[in-house]
Amino acid sequence: MTIQELAHKKGILSLIFCIFLLVLSPFPAFSLSQTEDLEQYYRRYANTPIEDVYQQGMDYLKKGETDKALACLTVVTSRNYDKMNDKERKIYDYALNNAGAIAMMRSDYLMAFSQFTKALDSADDSVSYRTHNNIAGIYIYYNDYDNARKHLDLAYDIGVKQRDWSSVYNTIQNILDLNWDMDSLHNSMTLIEDFRKLSIAPKDSNYMFISHICNGMESLNHREYSVAIGHFSRAINAARNLPFKENYEVPNYMYIAKAYMEMGDYNKALENLKICEKKSMESESLDMLITTYRCMYLCHLRSGDLSNAHSAKFRYMELKDSINNANEYGKIKDMEFFYESNKYEKQLQQLTSEKKVRGTVTWAIGLGLLLTLSFLGLSIYQNRKLTENNKDLFKKNVALIKYQEYAERLELEKNKEDGDSKIPDHERYKSSNLTVEGKEILLGRIRRVMHTPSEFCQEDFTVDKLAMLVDSNTKYVSQVINEKLGKNFNTLLNEQRINEVCKRLIDTANNGNKTNDAIAEEVGFKSRSHFIRTFKKITGLTPTQYQRMAKEEGMASSNMNAAQ
Repeated sequence: MTIQELAHKKGILSLIFCIFLLVLSPFPAFSLSQTEDLEQYYRRYANTPIEDVYQQGMDYLKKGETDKALACLTVVTSRNYDKMNDKERKIYDYALNNAGAIAMMRSDYLMAFSQFTKALDSADDSVSYRTHNNIAGIYIYYNDYDNARKHLDLAYDIGVKQRDWSSVYNTIQNILDLNWDMDSLHNSMTLIEDFRKLSIAPKDSNYMFISHICNGMESLNHREYSVAIGHFSRAINAARNLPFKENYEVPNYMYIAKAYMEMGDYNKALENLKICEKKSMESESLDMLITTYRCMYLCHLRSGDLSNAHSAKFRYMELKDSINNANEYGKIKDMEFFYESNKYEKQLQQLTSEKKVRGTVTWAIGLGLLLTLSFLGLSIYQNRKLTENNKDLFKKNVALIKYQEYAERLELEKNKEDGDSKIPDHERYKSSNLTVEGKEILLGRIRRVMHTPSEFCQEDFTVDKLAMLVDSNTKYVSQVINEKLGKNFNTLLNEQRINEVCKRLIDTANNGNKTNDAIAEEVGFKSRSHFIRTFKKITGLTPTQYQRMAKEEGMASSNMNAAQ
C-alpha cells in the first residue's frame, strides 16, 4: 500500500470517527457561546414590533457597530414573512438590503448578492430600485459592465418614478463612476442633462454633492481640467456632511488625480492618490484600494517612473488576486458560505425548535454514517476486484509475450532453413500482382523486420522504410499486412512497440530504474499521451499499473528464490 493510499484510508476512518461522536452527542454541533449575542438580541426583541427592531439596527449601523446592526436586521428577516402586513414586509425588504450593504462594506460580495437577490424576490418597486442599485455595484466590482448598466438603468427609472432622490443620487454616482472607469465620459452627458431637469426638492447636501460631481465630469469631458478640479474639491467638502463620507470622498480624489494626470502634473496626481490610499485603508474598503493602486500604476507609468509603476501594479494584482482567490475558495466551499450568509437565521431556528433540529440532525448524520460506511465497503470491494482483474490481465499479457517470443524463434529458424532463394526480386513486385506464395514470402520478411526492435523502435520508422527493408514496395507491404494480419501498418507497429515496452518493464533487473516515459521514448513513441492511450488499449492496464505489478512479481520471485 502506498503512502497516499494509507493517508486516504486514515482520513476516511477519522471522518467516520468524528461522525460517530456527533451522533452520540446530545448537543448541537456548534458551541452555544457562538450564539450568545444573537440569543440576547432575540430574547430582547422577541415581542418588539418589527419596525422598532429595524430602527434599532439602523441606529447601530449609523454608529458603525455593524455586528450589532446585522444581528437586529437578522431578527427582522427571521420573522414569518407570510404573517406580515404590507408595512412590515417593506421593512423586511429594507432589512435584506441593509444586511447586503453591510456585507459589501466587508467586501463579502457573495453574501451581499445572496441578500439582494432575496430582496428582489419579495420587494415591489418602492424598494426594488435600491436593490438593483446595490446589485449593480457588485457587477461593477467584477467588471461585468453590461449587467451593471442594466441594473443601474432599472434603478434610475424606478427611483425617479418613486421620487426617492437619495437612491437616484446614488444611482447617478454609480453610472458616472462606471463611465469614468470605462473612459467613456461622453456617455454621461445625457444623464447629467436629465438630472438637471428633475424637479427635486429640497436640494440638500446630497443633491449639492451630486451636482458638483456632474459639473466636474462635464468639465473633464470638455478637457477643462482646472475647472473640473474645482468642482470635485467642492464635492469633497459637501461629502463631509454625509454618512460614510470616505465612500464619497475617495472617488473624487481619484477624479482630481486623473485631471492632474491629463494636465501632466504627476506629482499632484500622486498626492491625491496617496490620500485615496490612506482613506481606503482607514475605511477598510478593498475595492477602492484596488482602484487606487491601478490609478497609481498608470500615473507612474505615464511619468516614466517604471520602478514605482511595477510596485503599484504588484500591489494592485496582489490585492485583486487575494480577493478573487478568497471568493473562488468560497465558491468551492458552498456550504460554508451558505452558513455564513444565513448563520443568524439558522441559529434562531436552533433557539426556537432545538429538539426538532437535534433529532433531524442526528437522523441525517446517522444516515450519512450509514451511507459513508456503505460507500467505503463498496469502494474496498471494487478496489480489490479491480486489483484482481489487473493482476489477471498482467499474467495473461506476460504469458502472451512469452508465447510470442517462442513463436518468433520458431519462425526465424524456419526462415533460416528456407533461405532467400524463393523470395522474388524487387522487379517482380513492381511488374505483376503478388501470388499466394509471394504473399507468404513477403509476410515472413515483414515479420522478421517487425521482430527486430533495433528497426521498428526507430522514431522515424514508417511503412516506406519497412518496404525498403523487405525489398518490396509500400503497396504490396500494406496489402500483405491487411490481408494476412487483418490490420494496418500503424496498428501493427503500435502492437510491436507496446510488446517491446512490456518486455522491458518485466525485465526489472535491467530496466527497473527507468521511467515509463524513458522506455516509451526508447521504443519510438513521440507523444506521452499517445503512448499511455495505446498501452491501455492493447494491454488493458496503464503503464504505471503494469510496471508496479512487474516489480511486485519480480520481488516475489526474488523472495521465493531466497527462501529456497
